[in-house]
Amino acid sequence: MAQVRQLAHAPIVEALVDIKVQPAEGTTVESLEKTLSSRNFGYYIKGPVLRGQFGFVINPQDMPPTQQILNSATIVGVRMHSADERYVAQFTTQGFTLSRLEPYESWEALVGETMRIWSEFRACVNPAYIHRVATRFINNLRLPLKVGERFEQYLTGLPNMPAAFPQTVSSFLQRFVIYDEPSGATAVLTQALEAFPTEPPVGVILDIDVFRESRFSVEGSAAWDYLAKLRILKNRFFFGALTEKAVELYL
Repeated sequence: MAQVRQLAHAPIVEALVDIKVQPAEGTTVESLEKTLSSRNFGYYIKGPVLRGQFGFVINPQDMPPTQQILNSATIVGVRMHSADERYVAQFTTQGFTLSRLEPYESWEALVGETMRIWSEFRACVNPAYIHRVATRFINNLRLPLKVGERFEQYLTGLPNMPAAFPQTVSSFLQRFVIYDEPSGATAVLTQALEAFPTEPPVGVILDIDVFRESRFSVEGSAAWDYLAKLRILKNRFFFGALTEKAVELYL
């Protein structure tokens, strides 16, 4: 595990805060969009938030059996962008997500903007309480690896390949779901390499999503105080997934 510290050039491509709520009875997507469009808080409507459904239905009575593909999307909210296109807010009747795109500034700036947007969202849906808080950071690790060199120089959590197997890895995907008992939070850590390029650097995605489902009041600071704990947990997993050699790339 690498030492936890501030990085001058963090490899963050997207950082977000997600808050889920119990809305007031009768809140609809239409009423949410109408209220949001009437408020002036520096964001403009970019389009709808869609929730897709995809599946198969097989009819065994047909000879031969036939297969039908089901693919549909439902509008569940409104997506809004800041004027500089660096923040993306997704509002639904069940909560909102605020994403900061590159370049990432700081945790304080992200939370400060989230709290500002939260006041707008709260005015629209009048939530009874918060039932989930989360933060997620997607990192693009650009590692100076050549074909045949081992990822263990930079990553700590990759499984060992059996000695009888070829040791040149061209792609991988692994996902851990971890419960942290002291905080009551859950972390989902994903590492992925789609394809090994012919020339360095090698882009490895390190995606860390930490959350807790619990009841928080919409008043006071309890949810925001807990969000700060999630950030500490996120940092622990980030630096735990990297070697000191990897961290030195971003100092």
